[in-house]
Amino acid sequence: MNKQDKVGAKINLIKLAANNPIQFELDQETDWVKEFLMEMNENATERSPEEYLEETSILISGEIEKKNKPDMGEFLIAKGIVEADYVTECVRTLKPMTVQLDVPFKIVFIDEALATSELFAGIDETYVENDVYEIYFYNKRTIDFQEMLHEQIFLNYNQYPVLDAESKIEGVDTP
Repeated sequence: MNKQDKVGAKINLIKLAANNPIQFELDQETDWVKEFLMEMNENATERSPEEYLEETSILISGEIEKKNKPDMGEFLIAKGIVEADYVTECVRTLKPMTVQLDVPFKIVFIDEALATSELFAGIDETYVENDVYEIYFYNKRTIDFQEMLHEQIFLNYNQYPVLDAESKIEGVDTP
């Protein structure tokens, strides 16, 4: 099994050995990662999101490791960073602009059967392995890595980018 099989859009815990960290790097050569980049480029309207792929980039790198603890059962730790340069439009001038995105993540995936347990009910992060991790739940020993990354990216996506906040807009008088 190669690295790509282990760190894909879905991760099967059965296929991972415990306590064996796996380094990963994903970019727009991976179809589902390219979809993220095209979605990030959608707000630039001069060209199609596909046409911007040549001048934009995304890199998701980090490490995953399967662990086991009596109170948590089988869990997966994922830590890394999403780095991207994407094209969008200034909300003031509607001119195209490039925006950088750097999103570090520290995630622990726990079996959804524990979601209502006293230990995890009503919380969104936990202390495990000497650090604080955001909690995501998995189902049937399958982790939706793609969904987690999508959420991390778009929670940090700049919805209101401004090219130059200090510049005057043509035709608008300011006091």
